[in-house]
Amino acid sequence: MSAMKGRELRAGARLAVKERASLSFGDAWFPCMVQDMSDAGFLILCGKELAVGQVLEFKCELFPDKTLTCKVEVRHVGSAGMGAKVVEIDGRGTRLIELYLQEQYSLKLNSKL
Repeated sequence: MSAMKGRELRAGARLAVKERASLSFGDAWFPCMVQDMSDAGFLILCGKELAVGQVLEFKCELFPDKTLTCKVEVRHVGSAGMGAKVVEIDGRGTRLIELYLQEQYSLKLNSKL
């Protein structure tokens, strides 16, 4: 029941995606896979054991030669992946996410026509 409540409180719609990305705490980067994305956060699959509340560097090439970099906070960890909220991002990163989400939404819409 609480999972549904959390979904209802989300500000932005999440789109299912499959993007390779990297996470880091300190100097150690490790690979991960973004499963879904909104303008405020991501659902990420990763092989590392991460704790709720942990803040990590995140980077993901959303377009050729256009890499999103930001900081994310682990909000929950479960079998479907790790929910991460964007906690620090610059204007360029915000625009990059918006552009990417618009493109993905458009592609999904056109594939249903």
